[in-house]
Amino acid sequence: MASYFLCYAHESEISKPFEKIHAHQSFEAHVHMGWQSRYFSEGRDALNGKSLGTGALEFGYDHFSGGVWYGRSSNHQYDEWQYNLALTQEIDGFEIYAGYTHLVFAKDRESDDEWSVGMTYEGLPFDLTTSLEACHSMDAKGTFYEWSNIREFHPKDDLDISLSGTFGWNEGYVSDGHNGLNFFSLGSGITKILTESISLTGHGIGSWAIDQNSNLAGDQSLKDFFHFGLSVEFDF
Repeated sequence: MASYFLCYAHESEISKPFEKIHAHQSFEAHVHMGWQSRYFSEGRDALNGKSLGTGALEFGYDHFSGGVWYGRSSNHQYDEWQYNLALTQEIDGFEIYAGYTHLVFAKDRESDDEWSVGMTYEGLPFDLTTSLEACHSMDAKGTFYEWSNIREFHPKDDLDISLSGTFGWNEGYVSDGHNGLNFFSLGSGITKILTESISLTGHGIGSWAIDQNSNLAGDQSLKDFFHFGLSVEFDF
């Protein structure tokens, strides 16, 4: 059975583009297709209220994982590709990973390369899992940090529920936004297993801006808002 290292930079814990599959010397892969009411990124409504359709292929073998993710806005004015590779290792109750992502913004004819490192620990009271991650953009020459805490519930064998809270901190990653604490979010997620290979997932997240500066272009989309999403996942 694969375990999933969910930490991925600048995304709330339950709506990551990629899952880092730690498959323990077996090959695991899945495809998912979904829809999000808004594109939530670094605490910002990145598409100014437009929704986002997504699709991804993710795979893992032993300590290695990777994937391809694609997102397109509802008005077809924005699309984004992400190509990801990561290495995951478990040490004394901690799960640590390092990853590389190449991003392509086809309509803008632009691209970026990001390096990320993260750490997750599950041995907290009340069955909490905590994670800390940093993502560095080579284009912006800045880093965005996220600290998340998540609690999972398993009321049935075919039903998983999660609650999470996340703080985001900018240090030049959003180059035209303010540095320091940027947002706090609270979210919930649910996964319903339909068959051995098909599951449905949904999430809802409320995000609150911290120290938003309306005089900075990068803070214009940093606001208080709610968003949600649905997806179907196929394992093979």
